[in-house]
Amino acid sequence: MRPTIKQPSSTLSLDRQVLLLLRRKGAQTIEGLTMLTGIGWGPVFLSVDRLSRTGKVSLTPVYPSEYILSVGRAVH
Repeated sequence: MRPTIKQPSSTLSLDRQVLLLLRRKGAQTIEGLTMLTGIGWGPVFLSVDRLSRTGKVSLTPVYPSEYILSVGRAVH
């Protein structure tokens, strides 16, 4: 059995904020999310990475090295 790893509340808060923005504003780029959140590119990228690994966010390539993010389906 794997140990439970708890994320800091600020990490969970950013993840919730990203999901909420995607639901309200529709698909966005990482750059768009950084502007909407007012948070730097690095933390937003890490949030998107976490959310995409659990299926909560989907990434669609649009240009080399650029993706559109949208709400995905969570994997349970």
